[in-house]
Amino acid sequence: MKAAHVLGLIGSILLLVGTAGAGVTTIRHTLDYTDNEHLAEPWFIPPDIIRDHSPYYRGMWEDWGWTHDIRHRVPSDAKGVLSATLTINAWDVDNTDPEGDEVDIVYANGVKLGQLEPTNGRVWKTTQFNLPREVLDELWVDGKVYIFMNIDSINDMAGHRVTLEYSTLTVNYNVTGSGTPTRLSVHRFWCEAISSYLYTAKTKEKEKLIKNASGVWVYQGVEYQALPADFEDGSAPVYRFWSDTLRTHYYTIDVAERNKLIYEASATWFYEGEAFWAFPPDNRVSGTIPVYRFWSDAIKRHFYTTNEEQKDKLIAENWDVWTYQGVAWYAYPYETAQ
Repeated sequence: MKAAHVLGLIGSILLLVGTAGAGVTTIRHTLDYTDNEHLAEPWFIPPDIIRDHSPYYRGMWEDWGWTHDIRHRVPSDAKGVLSATLTINAWDVDNTDPEGDEVDIVYANGVKLGQLEPTNGRVWKTTQFNLPREVLDELWVDGKVYIFMNIDSINDMAGHRVTLEYSTLTVNYNVTGSGTPTRLSVHRFWCEAISSYLYTAKTKEKEKLIKNASGVWVYQGVEYQALPADFEDGSAPVYRFWSDTLRTHYYTIDVAERNKLIYEASATWFYEGEAFWAFPPDNRVSGTIPVYRFWSDAIKRHFYTTNEEQKDKLIAENWDVWTYQGVAWYAYPYETAQ
């Protein structure tokens, strides 16, 4: 089976620390159904699709491949590739079938990695491969790796088939520790006096508030992860405003909305610039989560949340106070180092 999709990295994490801040940064890049429209053969299976039906249920003469392209995701202070793994999630790998083994062989840049693990029935199972040094060297030079899967490679006439859900490339880069991070943690503060939240991805602002204004702004931790400027294709800046009149912040990724506030409501809203970068509501990238926005006429506040239960509760039980305005933008979930 073969398919492809560019999820984008799910995490950029400083894992190890050596001398002078050196360490390892991990990039995870997942391809799945969300990018099928960009492929010649869109066969990573979408959710809620029958798993043993064409074109996602692939067999013998339907071999295919996909490319993990992370040229624009490499950390700016990378010194080389330390290691990398490829993880493929597959359904119905029957290489324990009594009629003949189904051997689905996976290659990276033409180098054989091995074969998919049997699922022992019509269930999902992941197989992980370690990329050999020759492939790592090519990945470092080219910033991409081509994956090919030979489906049912031995018993071509047996008709064994397989379905794929996603392919994840995880790359560990040696870094100096001096580069621009590939993920920005969005920190949340709460001010009881004005009943308002503040979100920032600026480390200096976060530290200043904690050090000098902890009695006013209470630090509540990392809400999600965003991006530095123009780091990923399709991302856009989230703009921040402050209102002395309403005593609250306002965030938007909509340029037209930003311009309207700047040119028509500057007496109420002071433009503070770009807060961080994320993905617009019409451009969800795999691995991201929605940031929902509400507005209250009663207290003249916007409220933002990534919590699904909180969103549903506000819509069902507090609709008279909070008006649901939809997805404000998409961001990456916060993941601590494993």
